[in-house]
Amino acid sequence: MLAEARAAGLEFELIAVREGDKLPFRADSRITLTAGAFRAATQTVTPQGVMAIARVREASPPEVIEAAREAGWPLVVLDGVQDPGNVGAICRTAAAAGAPALAILPGSADPYGPKAVRASAGNVFRLKVARARWKDLEGLDGFGAAASSGAPLAEAPIESAGMIVLGSEAHGLSRPDLALVTVPLTEGIESLNVAAAAALILFEIRRRLAA
Repeated sequence: MLAEARAAGLEFELIAVREGDKLPFRADSRITLTAGAFRAATQTVTPQGVMAIARVREASPPEVIEAAREAGWPLVVLDGVQDPGNVGAICRTAAAAGAPALAILPGSADPYGPKAVRASAGNVFRLKVARARWKDLEGLDGFGAAASSGAPLAEAPIESAGMIVLGSEAHGLSRPDLALVTVPLTEGIESLNVAAAAALILFEIRRRLAA
C-alpha cells in the first residue's frame, strides 16, 4: 500500500516501521518503533511491519466528472455503500478495470479510512476521488445497479453512460429515476455482493471500450 501511495505522489508525514522490519524504499520521515509500541499503535490484529500517515488531496466533483469524461469512462458513483471493505474492493476493481474516477455520496464509507485503504490494496490512490451530492452530478445520465428489474447486463449500453451507480445492499439506490442494469443470476439466488457486482459491470465496460 505504501508503494502504491508513493507511486501516486502522496506526501508522507510519518512512516513508522516495526523494529526488525524493513521499508522497501528510502524515506526521510521514517521512525522505528519497538514491537510493543507498534502493536499499541496499529489498528489490526496481525499488522504488517509498517504504517504511515500521508497527506491525500481529494478531488472536487467537477474534477472527477471531467476525468471520467476525458477517459471515455462512466463516472463510478457509490450511493450509501457503508461497508469499508466493499468500498475498498470497488476502488481496487475500478483501478484494475481502468476507471479513472469515483464519486462518494453521503452514507458511504470513507474510501481513505484504514480498512477501505487496506481492502483497496492501495489502489484507491490511483483514482481521482470526490465526495459529492446528487446535485453535483446533475446532467449525468446513468445506470444504477439493481438486483432485479433492470436491463440485462449484456444488453444495457453501460459503456456510454455518464455514470454507473452502486448502492447499498440493504437499502438499494437512493435515487428512483435512474435506468437500471441487472446481472442475471441463477434461479433462487437473490443478489450479488455489491463489490462482486461492481467487478462484473466494470470489466464489462472495459471489454466493450477495448472492442
